[in-house]
Amino acid sequence: MVETRFTSIEVENIFAYRGRSRIDLSECTDERNVVIVSGRNGAGKTSLLNAIKLLFLSADNENIRRVLFAKAPISPKHFVVGLTGRWSGVFNTAAPKDSPAHVALEWTENGRKLRAERVFERANNVQGYTETLNVTVDGRAAEDGPALLLQLLPQEVVPFFFFDGEQIQSLADSEVGREQVEIERLLGLSFVATILREIDLYTKARYRAGLPGSVSLQITQNENKEREAVAKIEAAERARVALEVEMQDERRQHSKLDEERNRLRTGMSEAERNRMIARIRLLTGERERLAVEIASDLPPEAPWLTNMALVRDAFSALEGYMGAGTAPDVARRLRNELPIELLRRLANQNPPVSLTSDQQLQFHRDVEEALNVAGVVSQKDENPMFASLSPKQVRSLHRRFLVWTDSGESVASAHADRLRTMRQMTHEQQQAERNMDEAEITSDESRQEFNKLTEQMGEIDAKIQLIFQTIAKHQYEEEQAQKELSAAREATRRLHIQYEEVTRQNQAYQFGGKISQALEYFREQKRARIRQSVEDRLNERVGTLLAPSQLIKSVALDKQFHMTFFDERQKEVARRSISAGMRQLVAMSMLWALKDEANRPLPVIIDTPLGRIDRETRALLMSEYFPRAGNPLILLPTNSEFSTEDDLNLAGRIARRYQIQNNGGEEARIVALNIHGQPA
Repeated sequence: MVETRFTSIEVENIFAYRGRSRIDLSECTDERNVVIVSGRNGAGKTSLLNAIKLLFLSADNENIRRVLFAKAPISPKHFVVGLTGRWSGVFNTAAPKDSPAHVALEWTENGRKLRAERVFERANNVQGYTETLNVTVDGRAAEDGPALLLQLLPQEVVPFFFFDGEQIQSLADSEVGREQVEIERLLGLSFVATILREIDLYTKARYRAGLPGSVSLQITQNENKEREAVAKIEAAERARVALEVEMQDERRQHSKLDEERNRLRTGMSEAERNRMIARIRLLTGERERLAVEIASDLPPEAPWLTNMALVRDAFSALEGYMGAGTAPDVARRLRNELPIELLRRLANQNPPVSLTSDQQLQFHRDVEEALNVAGVVSQKDENPMFASLSPKQVRSLHRRFLVWTDSGESVASAHADRLRTMRQMTHEQQQAERNMDEAEITSDESRQEFNKLTEQMGEIDAKIQLIFQTIAKHQYEEEQAQKELSAAREATRRLHIQYEEVTRQNQAYQFGGKISQALEYFREQKRARIRQSVEDRLNERVGTLLAPSQLIKSVALDKQFHMTFFDERQKEVARRSISAGMRQLVAMSMLWALKDEANRPLPVIIDTPLGRIDRETRALLMSEYFPRAGNPLILLPTNSEFSTEDDLNLAGRIARRYQIQNNGGEEARIVALNIHGQPA
């Protein structure tokens, strides 16, 4: 068994850190596993977290490069050297320009001393920098350095060990199991997928060897279409997931602004506030009821009814078209083709009836006259609006426009009245909210601050709406690409059926298929066992961390490790009814369960560990989660995040304390404190 102990973390001239800072982890034991690195907001806690992530991920990783507001990854060059006015880059801006930036981790493994260091240096090349990963074993360069680092911690699972306590809620918010790939990598399931890909390539090659060249080409083309569709799906999904994360961040920011705004409300009695809140809720409920009524009663022809003049014009055109007799295309065909067809039939009589040219001309005129008498006339031109419609469709359209002409104005008027009522109720609700705001804000200074916060919340609401629309666009792109994928697979399936006999005689292909089926079965069985084990561990952790809660008592995992929550009566709990603090606890429970299941001896780093956690649950984190979350467990709280009670609860588990000092925002350094938080 490999025995791994982590001894130090080192940062130098990277992000907010100027000069070299070192965190000693060598004193961590199973009993004292916690290292606290505290600092005020903006001091450099997130810089430290990102530096450690960068060690394992490199600047090529898209996720670490999602640093701007839109959360789309910037280029590696801009991430490292900076983007003027938007992102400072990896290099510390206060350090000398020729100073490299580096982050390092040291550990021991079965008596060997290992060190992994990622170094960035400015350079006169296209990228503007160089990036080097150095891994040493007992002071000597390791030939397989990158592989050693990946073996220690694969890139896909970095977020499970280094995370922001307030931002891990996405693990509980996820409704599509988007962490499935990362979780399977963490739990040792991904190797099966790698083997399956190799077998699939082999069996496809053997299969095509027995097919005609043209068929093999068609299958290759279909597979290319499949790959293109899969790439589209993955691109759309990545964009959608990034936007979902961004929307969650915006909602959290909206909640924080709302909390700040509510603190300014001081000038109203509780009874008056409750009365006004009841009035606002009543208006809100009436608006929602009316909105549902309007949406359910709105007829499909509503766009037509907004322009009754157009309806009447269309109805008149239909009336004229139908009142003129036989449809123009039918009349034209009868007048042109009937005389010729009658002459052909006369010639086929026994004995044949033959007419001279003059007689045929007269016969043609007689038929036209008979058609005129029967009402099959050709005096009108064909209306292009109805050229592509059958007589049955024209009659159906005529009936519909007849109804619209008779009742359209009354229907449109009724809906217009409802919309006016909706507008009035909206105005009343907004006025009631303004009245409440004005009554609760007692000073001009507070009112200005309140209005400023309200404006910021409105901007966030607009951003959330835009993000929501963009998410819908990516969802549509996913659906379209999924249809393309299904079509390509169906085309390939039809070819397989057509050449099924060739497939049956291809023993290599049949053997590869059997191996694939066996591996798929193995993967599903192993995944089911691991998922059940993780679910059991998760419910144990939920029972610990959420013990005071009456809302969530158990959690179920589906095949994609997507969580469904249940209360004490085993009734499903709506995800949106769960508070941000509770979602943070659920996510921590999941990370705790996954870490124990994976059994990887790795440090865990948590930025803002207590976040929105209430007092009672803090005590549970101190006594139950933090002692077992990792060895070492590095906590990055703000100066005010840990109360005196929190310190007392955790005191027996603390191995080292540090403080981040930062003058001006770009000169952070990590200073050692004693066990009581005083200068060493």
